[in-house]
Amino acid sequence: MEKKKIIIVAPAYPYRGGQALVEAYLHKTMTELGYNTSTISYKLLYPKIFFPGKTQFDCSKNIPFEHNDKIKRIINSINPITWLKTYKQIKKEKPDVVMIVWWMFFFAPCLSTISFLIKHFMKKTKICFLVENYISHENHFYERFFVKHTFHYGDSFISESHYIYNEIKRDFPKKKIYETTLSVFDCYNLNRYDKQKAREFLNIKTSNVIMFFGLIRQYKGLDSLINVFPLLLKDKPDTTLMIIGECYEDVNKYKHQIEQLGIKDKVIMENRFIANEDVEPYFKATDAVIMPYYSATQSGILMMAYGFNVPVVATKVGGMQELIENDKTGILIEDNSKENLLPAIEKMLDTKDKIPYNENIASFIRNIGYNNIGKILLDLTDN
Repeated sequence: MEKKKIIIVAPAYPYRGGQALVEAYLHKTMTELGYNTSTISYKLLYPKIFFPGKTQFDCSKNIPFEHNDKIKRIINSINPITWLKTYKQIKKEKPDVVMIVWWMFFFAPCLSTISFLIKHFMKKTKICFLVENYISHENHFYERFFVKHTFHYGDSFISESHYIYNEIKRDFPKKKIYETTLSVFDCYNLNRYDKQKAREFLNIKTSNVIMFFGLIRQYKGLDSLINVFPLLLKDKPDTTLMIIGECYEDVNKYKHQIEQLGIKDKVIMENRFIANEDVEPYFKATDAVIMPYYSATQSGILMMAYGFNVPVVATKVGGMQELIENDKTGILIEDNSKENLLPAIEKMLDTKDKIPYNENIASFIRNIGYNNIGKILLDLTDN
């Protein structure tokens, strides 16, 4: 029997970050399930003027699930000619399903045009949107219009949290919506370090270590964590705070905040994107990952932490509470005020050797991620 064919439309390596990782795990999962899977990626993702970071490209030596021969780089997000070329390539390959990874409204003109052409001229091909974010963290007033216009062409959706499911359901109550979660990002654990070796490598000598990891953006609440840290040091002076990730704002405001609070000697701050092969020691060294977000839908950082069996302290925003078992895989707080954040971090450090967080996470993650993608694809391709 001929394999069912699926084309993923998404950023793929050498682009860096969450969407490229989603594409890699999707491709791996669907290929292992026996589908003929390929990807159409981008030649240009963000025009330089719209990208706040140093580079959009991953310079890592270690590439998770490399499948370069299955990726065609066609789409320029601001060039309609490439949108037509993308449609023609899809038409040539005649897939059963086109799975479009969606994460922000900037790509609406591009993806809606491709979807329109597929919908009107390829009647046998189904369009499924895999939805990471419905509305962005910035929540611009005009976003919903662009999202609804694009999603109108979808035959079905896969939401990566129940929170997103409800967002889609509100605007498309009659369309089929499946639920999954982000995959557990276990590809960074290269088993080169244990906790002691990781701390020696990073020159950390304190008995307690907490970490903020990932791109630094305003909605992630790093300012709240820094404000709380001096209070934590009063009770637990033998603690290090690691702030690891490229800043998409003015990094000096955080450096000034750290300086003003007199905590510089207790903080390790690395304002850079961490290569895949260099991620492991940071997660192996820490006792907990702190996620004091003002808003979220789901989180790749949470899935990275789970990939190392590291517990988290996180706010109850978006779909976060769906993926954290309170006092088992982490600690959930109502918001990132010092009244909530400080005691939660203290509790985490007090219980790190009493509650089996690592074992709890290992058990919990068996039932999340792309484990149900097989059933979803069967339904998509059989109907």
